[in-house]
Amino acid sequence: MSAVRRSLAGLLFALAAILGSLALSAFWLQYTAFTPSHTHSAAAAVLQDKDIRNEVAQIISTATAAQLRPGDPAAAQAINATVLQVANTAQGAALMADIVADAHARLIGARDEPVQITSQNLVDITRDQQAVVVPSITLEVPKVTALSIMREVLKWLIPIAAGLALVFIILGFAAHPEKFEMLQSLGFLLIGMALLLLLIGYVVPAFVVPLFTDNVWIGAMPRLARDSLSLLLGIMLLLIGAGLGCLAAAAASRRRDRWSQPIRRTSYREERRWS
Repeated sequence: MSAVRRSLAGLLFALAAILGSLALSAFWLQYTAFTPSHTHSAAAAVLQDKDIRNEVAQIISTATAAQLRPGDPAAAQAINATVLQVANTAQGAALMADIVADAHARLIGARDEPVQITSQNLVDITRDQQAVVVPSITLEVPKVTALSIMREVLKWLIPIAAGLALVFIILGFAAHPEKFEMLQSLGFLLIGMALLLLLIGYVVPAFVVPLFTDNVWIGAMPRLARDSLSLLLGIMLLLIGAGLGCLAAAAASRRRDRWSQPIRRTSYREERRWS
C-alpha cells in the first residue's frame, strides 16, 4: 500500500510541477509582453530599440515638415534630429508613452482603433508650438494574429493551470506516506518552476515572438523582456533557494527517520558456541 501511495503522490506532484510552472511562466509572459499598461511604464525601454525610434522620428518629421515647411528637406532632417534627441531621454519617453503603449496594444490585438499621434503630442515631441496646426498622424501598426491568439490563450490558461496545480499539490501532500519525500517533491517542483519561468518568461518574448512578424514594432517584445529580466532573475533565485532548502530539509528528515527507527532484533543475535 505504501508503494502505491508513493507512486500516486509522485504522479500528482509531477502534474503539479508542470501546471504550476506553466501558470507562473504564462503569468510572467502576459505581464511583460502582453500588458499595454506595463508597456506604458516601460516606454523608455521600448524606445531603446533603434528601429522603433527611427520609425517614430521619421513619421513625425516627414508629416510635420510637409505641413510647416514644405519642400525644405533640411527642415525634415532638423525635426528628425530633435525627435530622436527627445526619444533618448526619460522625459521624452514619458511624452511618447501613450503612443508606445497604443502601438503595442494594436500589435497584440488588444486595440482595434488606429494609433494616433495628436497635434499636442507633436508640439511636445518636436518642441515647436507651430506643430499644433499639424493634423493628427496615424501610425501604421498591424495586428499580428499569432500574438492576438497567444494573448487570449494566456487569459484562460493562467487561472486554470494555477487552480489545477494547487489541487494536485494538496492531493500529493495527502497521498505521500513519508515526510522527506513530500519535501523532496516540493523542492524539485520549485526548481522546475524557476527553470520554466526563464524559458517561457524570457526566452519566448526575447527570441521566439520576434519571429512572428517583420514589423518594426515587434522589437518592443525583446526590449520589454530585457527590461524585466533583473526582477525575473530575482524570482528565479528565490524559487531555486526555496527548492534547495526543501531538498536539504528532506535529506535531514530522512536521516532523522533512519536514526529513530528501532534496530532489528537480528542485529543483536548471539552466536552460540559449544565448548
